[in-house]
Amino acid sequence: MRVSEQTREQIMAVLRRMTEAMGRKDVESLVALADPEFRAFGTGAGEKVIGREAYRRHLERGFARAETVALDLSDVRIGAEGTVAWVMADMTCRFVSGGVPRTRNGRMTAVLRGTGHAWVFAQVHCSLPAEG
Repeated sequence: MRVSEQTREQIMAVLRRMTEAMGRKDVESLVALADPEFRAFGTGAGEKVIGREAYRRHLERGFARAETVALDLSDVRIGAEGTVAWVMADMTCRFVSGGVPRTRNGRMTAVLRGTGHAWVFAQVHCSLPAEG
């Protein structure tokens, strides 16, 4: 689906706000980017989130385990129709945990909903490619 330049710029701005907030470990800013009925799957077993409060707890747990976090998205593909947009991207997450720097390369898909004033994440799925 062809996406207007305006919609693409708006979605890219939301993605930048998300990655910047991750780098600051800014739970409030990340929750503010989520729809009240937000849903997500993370990369770990049992990482299933339903609703903003569950998302808040998920972020707080994750950030408590890492001294620093940096998330980079690449090869971002955006589609949209009306007030719904979808994103597919490669992601690289760099973090320090227990003093040890680590990098995880994965994938992210997301669905965003236009509220008339902003785009918010309705659903996110992050995964790590199977090895071998």
